[in-house]
Amino acid sequence: MNSYLFLLPLYNDWDSLLILHEKINEQMKKLKKVGKILIINDFSNNDSPIFKKYDYIEDVQIINLSKNLGSQKAISVGLKYLEYKAKNTIITILDSDGEDDVNKIPVMINEAENNLEKIIVSTRTKRRENTFFKIAYFFHKFLTFILTFKWISYGNFASFHSNQITKILSNNSSWLAISSSFAKNCEILKMKAERKQRLVGESKLSIVGLISHSLRINCVFLLRVFFLSIFYFFFLFMFFSKIEIAIIISLIILFYYILILLTLIKNRQKDFANSLSFIKNK
Repeated sequence: MNSYLFLLPLYNDWDSLLILHEKINEQMKKLKKVGKILIINDFSNNDSPIFKKYDYIEDVQIINLSKNLGSQKAISVGLKYLEYKAKNTIITILDSDGEDDVNKIPVMINEAENNLEKIIVSTRTKRRENTFFKIAYFFHKFLTFILTFKWISYGNFASFHSNQITKILSNNSSWLAISSSFAKNCEILKMKAERKQRLVGESKLSIVGLISHSLRINCVFLLRVFFLSIFYFFFLFMFFSKIEIAIIISLIILFYYILILLTLIKNRQKDFANSLSFIKNK
């Protein structure tokens, strides 16, 4: 018999979370199952509210971090915390702002129960950002693909059995990007879902944030990026007729690779080994 747990990273989105709490309860009611919510409070600068009691959410726990780590590291801390505590549990990760489509929770949980060795991820079929951001996001996915041969069109929203946690956390990839960790370490089953609007406030997405996210994703595949970059350099100078364009493209790739290396240094993967030390209290 499986238990059910929702893992939510949070930074200041308490108003959204209160609404999301009720929506999760509604979805669990459809499943006729009772679940728990584990919130990783990423050093919010406002206090947590009092949560209502619902029939299908039996408990809400909050883990407070001692510093702001960012959503990816917050999720990683949560998974590390659950690694030896969650047994026979279907874990669903979703953001606290409501942009993940909660209506997909029942089918994702069912798929996770039927595919115990897979990570059920949600790929966004429709985004609500402006045209410029959509183009930038597509370019990020395309660039990631040509450098890693991985088409990563999904984010944090995922369901899986707790027996997958150790795989997800292997090689410390989750400290950089959860989606890349899924892609590198696990077998994936993709499902489609529309990206929703935030429940409260404005979206926090930005081009700078997207660039940072793209770099962290590619950090996970550093060796692959290196060897593919060498291959592209060789191909450009051996088979491309216009040497000036070949040089420009090569310099762009080299610059991007340097940014990846700097991002890897900045994110200090070695910190993951002691990631539970970032827990202030529960």
